Amino acid sequence: MVKFPLLFGALVAAIAPGMALADWPERPVSIIVPAGAGGGTDSTARMLAERLQARFGVPFNVVNQGQGGGVVGITSIKEAEADGYTIGVIYNFGHYKPMGQADFNVDDFTPIAQYNFDPAGFHVSADNDWGSITEALDAIKAAPADYSISCGGGCGGSWPIALATLLNAWDVDMTQVRMIAGQGAAGALQDMVAGGFDVVPSSVPEAGPLIDAGRVKGLAVFGAERLAAFPDIPTLKEETGLDNALGAWRGVVAPAGLDADIAAQLEAAMQEIVADDSWREQMTGRGFGIEWKPAADFEAFMRGEEDSVREIVGILGL
Repeated sequence: MVKFPLLFGALVAAIAPGMALADWPERPVSIIVPAGAGGGTDSTARMLAERLQARFGVPFNVVNQGQGGGVVGITSIKEAEADGYTIGVIYNFGHYKPMGQADFNVDDFTPIAQYNFDPAGFHVSADNDWGSITEALDAIKAAPADYSISCGGGCGGSWPIALATLLNAWDVDMTQVRMIAGQGAAGALQDMVAGGFDVVPSSVPEAGPLIDAGRVKGLAVFGAERLAAFPDIPTLKEETGLDNALGAWRGVVAPAGLDADIAAQLEAAMQEIVADDSWREQMTGRGFGIEWKPAADFEAFMRGEEDSVREIVGILGL
């Protein structure tokens, strides 16, 4: 008498080597965004979601989890099932652990690719006597306690960490520097114009309206090249000789342990997206910088960021 379970098992064993029992993706994929709706991280994630959906033929749904300054969202990516159905956008995160805000590291994620970098800008009010960033750095070095620097938001964020890294490289006594937390770069820039701060680090586009109005001047952009929209603002390297690209970045990750084949499919899709002219025009049209790093390079970059940011957080006593 034939045993049907045994017969079925033999049939599966016979065909399994020649076919996969399931192909990814078979259902919608969630893209966790550790930020609220409407901001830069959300906007870039939605641009990616649209193109990933077209590429793979299933919905890629953006899920905003900006609570706790992004801690909730990044933790959700870390703790999700590593099955390819939850991925996420990640950004500068090295400060969370040393500041006691969360416990995650590069090893908690499968890096897919970096797609964005927005260099920090060094901004002062238009009536400030400093004519260059070297003048500003020398003045702050000579009397660090005499100047107030806005962090914009929290002092562990991308813009203040970029500036603190620069000040530390300029041998400024970081124990004397006055960095003040606030409610965001836009408000800090307005406060600076009113005489409340001496320096505000932020992206250049954030300061753009006040620069165009002649109320703020940008002394340097912390990137490899001048920005096309602000060609009169020199790069940090031009002014100081320091070859430091510092600012905010974004990339795509999955939980640690993602299947290598799925990771490779996502990386290939990201490479196509970042090379697509329409996507690039959409990004630059909205003021976002483009930076491509494939998975291996992105992982190395994140590890370097993790180490350098934790070092500067320790120096700042945060």
